[in-house]
Amino acid sequence: MIVLGLDGATFSLIRPWADAGELPAFARLFEESVSGPLESTVPEVTVPAWPAFATGREPSVLDMYGFTHFNRDTKELDLSHDEFVPGKMWDAVSDQGGRCVVFNIPGSYPWQAIDGTIVAAAPEYKDSYSHPPEAWDELQDVVGEYKLRNDERPGSREYVDLSLSLVDKRFDGFEHFVRKEEPELAVGLIRATDRVAHHYWGPDDTPPASTENAIFEVYQRVDERLGEFLDAHGDEDVLLMSDHGFEKVRRKFAPNRALQDAGLVSLSDGGGDNTKALLGKARLAAREALYRTGLLTAVRQLVPESALTGIPDGSALGLDNAINLGRVDWARTRAVADIGQKSTLVYTFADDPDEIAAVCDEAESALREAAESVGLDVRFDRLRRGGPHTPDLTMVIETPRVHASSRLDVDDLLFDADTSGHARDGILFARGPSFRDGTVEGASLTDLAPTILHALGYEIPASAAGRVLDVFDTGSDPANREPAYYDFVGGDAVTGAEGGVSGDEDREDEVKDRLRELGYLE
Repeated sequence: MIVLGLDGATFSLIRPWADAGELPAFARLFEESVSGPLESTVPEVTVPAWPAFATGREPSVLDMYGFTHFNRDTKELDLSHDEFVPGKMWDAVSDQGGRCVVFNIPGSYPWQAIDGTIVAAAPEYKDSYSHPPEAWDELQDVVGEYKLRNDERPGSREYVDLSLSLVDKRFDGFEHFVRKEEPELAVGLIRATDRVAHHYWGPDDTPPASTENAIFEVYQRVDERLGEFLDAHGDEDVLLMSDHGFEKVRRKFAPNRALQDAGLVSLSDGGGDNTKALLGKARLAAREALYRTGLLTAVRQLVPESALTGIPDGSALGLDNAINLGRVDWARTRAVADIGQKSTLVYTFADDPDEIAAVCDEAESALREAAESVGLDVRFDRLRRGGPHTPDLTMVIETPRVHASSRLDVDDLLFDADTSGHARDGILFARGPSFRDGTVEGASLTDLAPTILHALGYEIPASAAGRVLDVFDTGSDPANREPAYYDFVGGDAVTGAEGGVSGDEDREDEVKDRLRELGYLE
């Protein structure tokens, strides 16, 4: 079984471009596969989406809600890098005697040792790492210089060219280890489809199918390499998926504004640390000037990151800035909202279950009334706390082209935006001798680990919340077996976060700066 992920790939682009004859490999998959939308996690963000994909467990169980996630105990935004997540599907395969290849999957580091090869997707500060260690040099020999991230300036031609090169190197490297290892399970990821969508979407709801459009260029290159990949593995089961979709964002809704109006969030009157705010404004202006001149990468090599990052921008009072500037009056605040694209995560500051429920009732009523007043379609869910990062209440905006914002300084609940971001539904194609054709409905990201393990004939960890999807051909072996489960949690990480982000202020600042560039922080 080969699982190929395309980060952020979306039917909103693939379907019209394939129908227009511009993406022949994808058009072929629509004909030869079982396919359908794949609902992401809440929030629909790379982390927790990829760990949920790998384990079949929900974010509330993982206690993981973003690259940064609010910590109810410390009232800070923690980075989720270097958090070991045991019990991934490849851990279960290895535990049952199988061999795996894992290539470029977010959340694959730190790892539990497996029989096979892991080339992990790096957190923002890493240069290289693999299991076994010599696999990194082997990868360099195969593809030449292998970069874990695109360090060119977003918006530049150089960024696009490097994105295209990274697509080729990801395909070449993944294919090399698949052929060398002959694994029972191979899982790989192409990330450029997400990164260019963040930076190059443009003014249209659907970017044009033009070679002058960077997103289309990347999708065309992926389609070309995908066609070759499918040809090379024509007699094997291949599953193609994404962790979420993408959409143009034209408006943003401010849940913290609604919570303020309801008396649930309180800000201090003093304006916080004005020195930091003024420095933040200077930093923002300097960053923009450096981007225009293309010098930001060079400056980062000469100037400590703490001189460029870690100071609030001062341009908008989002939750991160409000925390950094000391603007939240925690003694009078009963709930606050952190944001993940279309998802709002509400944290209450109560311990008694009845009090938690009462604050959630008040928050849900305020958010529902506010959303309805501006014409938004939303849905809510109550959660059981899995740890300090797990919210008590979530709200998902189901209206297209509208995202949530953590800002507390806006006058209106709904304000204009001109950007792009994640959509709730990713993509799912499954092609090969085990799979039927046609469509599948109601598939969720957490369903993939149970489905993949069942297809391979392995037992499924009982901790997986997802179900085995109805995607198998009636004559196939998986269609004629009942799913089997076993009590598997996984072992400890054999490599840890040495030199990691935790406790390193400069690196924390650098990572948050990159997250702001992608629109994950305000």
